[in-house]
Amino acid sequence: MKHLIFLLSFIFLTACTQGDAPSKQWEMAVRGAYSAQLSKDGKHLLLGSVHHGGSFWQIDKFERLYNWNHEAEKLTGVLAGAISDNGLYASTADHRKIVLWSAKTGEAFWLWEAPADIRDMDLSDDGQFALLGLESYEGALFDIKNGGVKYRLSHDGIVQAVDMTADITWAITGGDDSLVKIWDLTTGKEVHKWQLNNQIKAVAISKGGQYGFAASHRGLSHIWDLTSGSIVADLPKSRGHFQSARFSENGRELLTGNSAGQVQLWEVKTGMLKRTWHLSPRNTWVSKNTQVLDVAFISTYHFRAVGANGIVYHLE
Repeated sequence: MKHLIFLLSFIFLTACTQGDAPSKQWEMAVRGAYSAQLSKDGKHLLLGSVHHGGSFWQIDKFERLYNWNHEAEKLTGVLAGAISDNGLYASTADHRKIVLWSAKTGEAFWLWEAPADIRDMDLSDDGQFALLGLESYEGALFDIKNGGVKYRLSHDGIVQAVDMTADITWAITGGDDSLVKIWDLTTGKEVHKWQLNNQIKAVAISKGGQYGFAASHRGLSHIWDLTSGSIVADLPKSRGHFQSARFSENGRELLTGNSAGQVQLWEVKTGMLKRTWHLSPRNTWVSKNTQVLDVAFISTYHFRAVGANGIVYHLE
């Protein structure tokens, strides 16, 4: 009996330390996703499904608004995507091809080929520029309306994670070279550079470019003041590694998702952990966790996250 009580206590404590459960969830893909991006307000989802190609969803109504593939009558493996902060545009990418879409009508505007295979991307509010993380050891500010690269943002390794302000003023890039770089996109010049202790897996920049965040693989994770270049907070190591991150509209909070299925809410100025949730996996016999591909703020007390299992979770 004592052994049974101990075992039940251990299971209970383990569940509690993992985090709170989501209050609601929607299954968007049966077999999981290559990529998934939530809109800034968390109401829409751009999904690169393993078996159903690209699609754009209105989450609350559980409605697939558009099927987005790069060739007619053929499903595209969408490996990266982005939704503009104002919700007007979206972009999808396979290995090199990029398509710009209207998020309001579903219409495809342009199709271009990037200079190298794409690992990550972000999109400006006017839909003209996509910030790309490339396998060619560089980031690129790509003119998605006219074609061509405006600025090349050099690294010494594959650029795995990128983010920029919606007004195309500031950008943050992180690569396999363990470097995090801040760029002035009005000039294409590097402003700050930091070396972490492993490959960079997630980056984020706040509205207006006041704060930046970057996390290395099972290593250091920092929030910086981008005006001074100084560290504001050093986040503790998470279970697994951070895979996604987003600042709140006012820049006071940071929402992160990791490879162990945890979503965490942090206070930016202190690095204090305010809340943790744990995303339930599709099948616990296969895995106890699901990788968190993206996160979003809905309101002060409501949040969303999407897992690599193709499920969107509502958190409160």
